[in-house]
Amino acid sequence: MKYVFFIVCLLGQTPALHAQQEAPEKVVQRQLEAYNAQNLAAFVATYADSIEIYRFPNKLQMQGKAALEKSYGELFKNNPNNYAALLGRIVQGNTVIDQEKVTGRGDREVRATAIYEVKNGLIRRVWFVY
Repeated sequence: MKYVFFIVCLLGQTPALHAQQEAPEKVVQRQLEAYNAQNLAAFVATYADSIEIYRFPNKLQMQGKAALEKSYGELFKNNPNNYAALLGRIVQGNTVIDQEKVTGRGDREVRATAIYEVKNGLIRRVWFVY
């Protein structure tokens, strides 16, 4: 009976528990794919409620999931062809560093490096280097 209960518990695990087991690079990849699809709900779901986004090294630009959703919602609405091409990725523990080329914001192309800190299956902090 205990064995059956254990199996039922395993099958009923919440998505958050699965996310905790997901490798940091997989979380960041899901975030990139949602960004490129301009799927705001899927994009925001990869971030912690207490997300902090910095301009490297320490200028806080955004804090909290509500601010993230508002800012990126406007970005997606105003730039329907926005796209981030992954040029390179480094993974070190719970840190993922992506070099990206962002296009679709008018005629300009932006090259940026994003440093993601992933904790418990969610992106907790991001530092952008422009």
